[in-house]
Amino acid sequence: MIRAHDIVLLDKTALKNVELPEWVEETDQLFATVRRGMPIEADSVLVGLRGRERQQRFGFETTLNKVEEVIHPWELVTRNSFREAEVTEYSVYQQYREAQLLLKNHHWGVGGSLGFELATQRATIKPSSDLDLLLYANSAAELPMEIIKENLAFFEKLDTQIISQKGGFALKEFLSQPSKKILLKTNEGPKLTTEIW
Repeated sequence: MIRAHDIVLLDKTALKNVELPEWVEETDQLFATVRRGMPIEADSVLVGLRGRERQQRFGFETTLNKVEEVIHPWELVTRNSFREAEVTEYSVYQQYREAQLLLKNHHWGVGGSLGFELATQRATIKPSSDLDLLLYANSAAELPMEIIKENLAFFEKLDTQIISQKGGFALKEFLSQPSKKILLKTNEGPKLTTEIW
């Protein structure tokens, strides 16, 4: 199953009829990140390309038969950057190392620029990059709450999302108001709801 935050390797013919922005660079392999949303065609998926700058993002829809490989965020958590010596002092990479220790017995993943670098072996993170941490849980009981509470300052400074079968929501919001309506990101759009699991 393909879902938001997955990274996909696409057949380059996926771009055949797509009008691309000028910043999109020709590469040997075409990697894209899966986006939330409802594709127009049933056998399609929404994806996004990323450029060198943070604001360089381009979304489009492609058919599933153009997907050659799917890399899930949880498959990245034991990988090292291909340029580890260069990025080892970056705060995003140090936070990643800490998360590896804290969450080694739990279901988690890496999204954002670091996830893209770990998946594609392309230089994506910068000294200013943030760690996008994903915690997978289908009930509150599946969350590593003891670890989160013991390391609250660590988790609260990150962009930590909880991914359930219904969508994604912010850990910070869940911690501050677990029984109230929370902004849930779904394929149908954002919803304020208590039905997050």
